Amino acid sequence: MNATIESLRDNLCAAFCRDVAVVQRASDFAVSLPIVGRDGDHLTAYISDQTAGWRVSDMGATLMRLSYENDLSKLLTGARKKLFLAVLQEAGLTEVDGEIFIEVPADALSKGLFALGQGATRVEDLGLWTRTRVENTFNDDLRSVLLDIVGVDGFIEGYEVPGISSSENYPVDFYVKTPDIPLYVFGVQHRDKARLTTIILQHLSANNQKFNSMVVYSDVDDIPKIDAKRLMNAANDAVASINDSAVIRSKIAHRLTI
Repeated sequence: MNATIESLRDNLCAAFCRDVAVVQRASDFAVSLPIVGRDGDHLTAYISDQTAGWRVSDMGATLMRLSYENDLSKLLTGARKKLFLAVLQEAGLTEVDGEIFIEVPADALSKGLFALGQGATRVEDLGLWTRTRVENTFNDDLRSVLLDIVGVDGFIEGYEVPGISSSENYPVDFYVKTPDIPLYVFGVQHRDKARLTTIILQHLSANNQKFNSMVVYSDVDDIPKIDAKRLMNAANDAVASINDSAVIRSKIAHRLTI
């Protein structure tokens, strides 16, 4: 191999420049990046002067493309909303009225372009986060928290309570083994699951089962108040967010020491 670091860098820079198209507009520059979105089109960044730097913007194109296949008022809620905000934060991006942008110093234009390109492609991927995938991720997170607290032998997933009618239709998400009354843990990430969990708890109580129950929400603020209120009346305990792992640990540890 005859290539050197310098020659390789020169070749890469030359190739990158060939793939970048710049068009001057009335008040800014449009830069077509060598990054392709899910629709097959190249991403375009719009660059304008700012005090001592540059503003690099998508001019709203990212969320507009995402809206072609999704209802953004539904897509960007719950876990996907959190992921959307996390992507923006990690890339240093800001979103205002659908426009995603970053402001960078005068000598950091290339970093701004890459940050916008990377962030825009990650935001577009949110369209692939189906409800089933979001639910699976939430269940994985809750299972991981329980594994960390009680270990693999400390709980049973998908538990069917013995001695009750139609127990297969009223499964417990996680049965946590305790020295005393069993603890049934349910993960709730949306309204339908809140209602189903309420029905299961009421059915267990109607069958004279002795148990403690704890609901762990993906985010309690995503649940309609009337459904959260019914579930609160049916369950013994609740944790407002799966992110409150310390609270989950504390509540379970309390029952393990009874």
